[in-house]
Amino acid sequence: MELVQAVLRSAINGRSVGLEEAIRTLDCDAHHADLILRQMAEAGYLEPADIFDNLFYWQLTPNGTRLALEPKRKRIGRDKVQTIISELLARAKVTNGDPDRLQRITLKLFGSALEERDDYGDVDVSIAYLRRRLSDIERERIENALKARQSNSDRQTFQGRLMGAERQDTREIMAFLKKGLPHLSLMNDDPRDLGAPYRWLVDHDVKTDRPVDVPDDIVRPNAPSILDQHPSKPLPPITLIEAQHRAISAKTKVVIDDMHIGLEDAATLEEQMWSPKVTRKGAFIPNDIRSDKRVKFAGFQHLCPIWKTDLGGVAMLKEALDWCDEHKVWVRDLFPRVSIQRSDRTHIIRLGWGHDLIYFNVGGKSTTGSLLPINRTRVSKIDLAGAYAVGRALSKMYDESRCAKMPWFSADILLPLVEVDRLPDFPRLHKAGAFKEGAFQGLREVTFF
Repeated sequence: MELVQAVLRSAINGRSVGLEEAIRTLDCDAHHADLILRQMAEAGYLEPADIFDNLFYWQLTPNGTRLALEPKRKRIGRDKVQTIISELLARAKVTNGDPDRLQRITLKLFGSALEERDDYGDVDVSIAYLRRRLSDIERERIENALKARQSNSDRQTFQGRLMGAERQDTREIMAFLKKGLPHLSLMNDDPRDLGAPYRWLVDHDVKTDRPVDVPDDIVRPNAPSILDQHPSKPLPPITLIEAQHRAISAKTKVVIDDMHIGLEDAATLEEQMWSPKVTRKGAFIPNDIRSDKRVKFAGFQHLCPIWKTDLGGVAMLKEALDWCDEHKVWVRDLFPRVSIQRSDRTHIIRLGWGHDLIYFNVGGKSTTGSLLPINRTRVSKIDLAGAYAVGRALSKMYDESRCAKMPWFSADILLPLVEVDRLPDFPRLHKAGAFKEGAFQGLREVTFF
């Protein structure tokens, strides 16, 4: 489910997902990405987008959008779920007995917490607010106290002036119920409107201002869920068609000219190769890419699968360079020095010396950098595959050592001298005053600026 959420969260503008996003998120090829996307569509998270004269892609359904928006949290067990529910019940009792509140609350448990599972994401609870029946004097007393605790920004809004006391009361109740319970998800949605099963946790009679006993049974509404009422579109029989292109072998050398292919382009090229084009009449036909020299390299990254292995960054880089040496890829001739530079907007990691190098900019969501050699005029798929594996290994080294958390610095690492499979935690070394030349085998020329 975490991988499904990751694909959904990669959606462009929160709505559209294609092969490119799935390939990049899952680190897989087009065939596996298409299989996963179709399974997600069958599960109700995706549906075919309305496309004309463009490449095919999927769009999120209401169910898919809801799953994508669920916060990332560590999964919890049944005991933790019960602890959260018990704590929530105790806090609700305090809230509904507080004489300084304008409102009382009711709570209904729904979602996965109603079921017996190995683990859970959130504990979904529906909350409703009921206005108390108060005398004018008592209501004025409570409202004045609540308005005194309003923020200045809220007082300046129309809603804040009109319903300031009630809004403040709701905020304080919500904060009290949620404090210290990150896996508690309080929602205003009524399970009955959603057509979802639920169980009463707390009910309250505002006439008598007393709690109402609730049954232990799960209520199962007959009405279908609002999310399930979304009309489903039929799945196309085929959503993966190889494009019309001028095929080349893995070792065929192609003139570079002004061409650019970066680490970030691998998934894009593969999507253009395998995503069908949808005509104005809705027919699925092969994409015609014969005029684009870059796309003939699509899928090159899978020729050197070392970057898919569960290795530390250093070990991965050494294996990638061995692969490049075996397949005579230009990267093998680079001097085995890794240099890192971290400054205001710079997150650079390089392999090589002087102008004869390969370098990448490591961003929070992606790594960018050219895979083409500077001093050569032709490249093959094999060349790009080796450079890609090296780039992924360098990016992993940057991330594993947590360079982004360091103060501005630069450092050189002589790769043959490094004896560990992955770099140590740089911020931890720096905090201990140990991040300097010789902190580990191979570390050279550390500079802070």
